[in-house]
Amino acid sequence: MGNTIDSNLQLTEVLDSAMQAIKRRLLPLLAFSTVYRNVQLKGDDKMAVPFYPLSTSDSVTRTTTGSRIALATATATESRTIENFTNKVQALSFTAHERARQPMFNPVKHGEMKGRKLAEDILADIFSIVQSKTFTGTTIAATTAANFDENDVADLRTLCVDSYWPEGERSLILNPSYAGNLLKQAQIIDAAKRADGGSNFSDGVLSRILGFAVYESAGVPTNNVAALTITGGVAATDVITTSAAHSLAVGDRVIFPTLSGGSGITAASTAYFVESVPSTTTFTVSATLGGGVQDFTTTITAGTVREYENIAGFAVMPSAILIGFAPVPPTPAIRGDLFDYQELLDDSGLVLQYYHGADANTDQEYQTVECHYGFGLGDAAQLKLITTPI
Repeated sequence: MGNTIDSNLQLTEVLDSAMQAIKRRLLPLLAFSTVYRNVQLKGDDKMAVPFYPLSTSDSVTRTTTGSRIALATATATESRTIENFTNKVQALSFTAHERARQPMFNPVKHGEMKGRKLAEDILADIFSIVQSKTFTGTTIAATTAANFDENDVADLRTLCVDSYWPEGERSLILNPSYAGNLLKQAQIIDAAKRADGGSNFSDGVLSRILGFAVYESAGVPTNNVAALTITGGVAATDVITTSAAHSLAVGDRVIFPTLSGGSGITAASTAYFVESVPSTTTFTVSATLGGGVQDFTTTITAGTVREYENIAGFAVMPSAILIGFAPVPPTPAIRGDLFDYQELLDDSGLVLQYYHGADANTDQEYQTVECHYGFGLGDAAQLKLITTPI
């Protein structure tokens, strides 16, 4: 597969458009403590990311002769280390024939589409850390997208104030249906009713609402998994058995869409939490997270189970999730085997890496755009889940 597009064209048309698409899609990461570095990590895949936990220690009273230093407690470090960097890659391939013979061929559009998908996959990977067993803080009651409005945002604001979240750093990240319904609200979409005028109607962009910076992302995970068949349960031990490996972990939120037997457990309308996992095909549940094994009064004979969290968005502070980006350039020997290698640097420090090489043995030529990043849990108290009812 030949490719005769020169490297300048590839860089200016394909990479530039990919970078712009990635930047737009990665906007929700502005809500978190994110570091972009335009130089490779030295020695290992570790990066220090700023971390500021919420202060929970009560103030104390010092007696007139008391020691100030005796009252001091260790202050949490202002950075944490992100390890185990990974990467996402999108492949680009254009032949000389495509460039010369297809009038509708548009490398800018191809680069934009590849960049958009690359960013979406990065977001989905980072947001995979958002789980109900990890972020257990008090939040608003589950609500449907059609009912999510500025009143819910106000309720979230109240909860954030009650949790002593500082002003100015609060953000909302919503899936498209929740953001879309919020956009429909008269107080938000009507510029005449907004103090800042806004561009909600013309651009469909939610900026700030009731002290929250608002971001829309299709990468918000529901954490809903297809139902798995239950083959039986033992009342004496309250162990549930599935027909295939269930992939559940302690703390996962599950529901039972259908159930036969098993008095003491409710089908469909009640959520439970995985309490233990004796094997890949067995597990127990509890009525609350870590609340002890649920007692069955009769044996479960059949039914279905599925992981079901119904996450639709979240309110966050920056240190809820810690994120780092840094390139991993090829060694000089590998670079020597490449037809072209480029790094496209954004002013934020985000780097896209472009590889163009070939394998003479397979008569194949390839082009890829890739991005290296890592992420980890910061302060679980700095994220409040928004969920849909069961």
